[in-house]
Parts: sequence; structure tokens; C-alpha cells
Amino acid sequence: MGDDSDGTAAATTPPIDTERYTGTLRTGGTVVLGADRLVVDRGDEPVVVDLDDVVEVSLQDIDWFLAVMSVALIGFGLLSLDRSVLLGGAFAVAGAGSLALTYRKRYTLRVQVTGRTDPLRCFPADPQALLAELEQALAD
Repeated sequence: MGDDSDGTAAATTPPIDTERYTGTLRTGGTVVLGADRLVVDRGDEPVVVDLDDVVEVSLQDIDWFLAVMSVALIGFGLLSLDRSVLLGGAFAVAGAGSLALTYRKRYTLRVQVTGRTDPLRCFPADPQALLAELEQALAD
């Protein structure tokens, strides 16, 4: 009865047997680290990664170059307001938008996985704790 060959039984089983870490993402969703898998659920279809396939894990701090350039763009726009309000305002708004996007992408957890060209990126609410647990799980 429980042995279906069409795969429906596999879809109802949970992807994580034992949880080592459960947390939320800043962008909405959850991240669950199990004994042998990492599951990132952003609301649509969850991404399941076997820990055996993980090549590298890193925590990317804020991109300081982009942050400084954004602040410089805001400053240039504010200084240009006396020449052209429209153009100076456009530069200041573009710099503020760039700074906001740069701030949103701070503490990105990057997981390089075998078979994927680009790394899996997520924005955990507590990135240091997840990184420590993930490194511990990879060391085991």
C-alpha cells in the first residue's frame, strides 16, 4: 500500500530526517539544515542540496566598493542640484537605490554545489549561526 512506483510516496516524505538548524530567510521563507541535506524554501519549490555535493560555503559581507560608489553617486547628485535639479536628483535617487540594494544583499550565504554553474545564494536572518552549523555538518 505504501510502495507506489509512480513517486507519490516520495513526494509526501519530508526531505529532512533530523534537523540540525532551522531558521528564516530575510526575504521570506525558511532554511533547514539536516544531517545530510540543506533545504532552502523561498515559497515556491524548495531547493534541496545533499551535503555530499557541497564544494564550498562562504558568507559574503557587504560589497564595500559598491557601497562607497553609491554614496559617491548620492553626493555627486546632491552637489549637482544647483546646476540641474532634474539631473542632480536623478543621480541622487540612483545612488540611493543602489545603496539600498547593496544593503539588502549583505551577508549572503553562498553554497557552491557540484553540478551547478552558479552558487546557491540565500539571505538567512542569522547568517553566522547557519554558517557555523553548516561548516560543522560538512566537517562531520
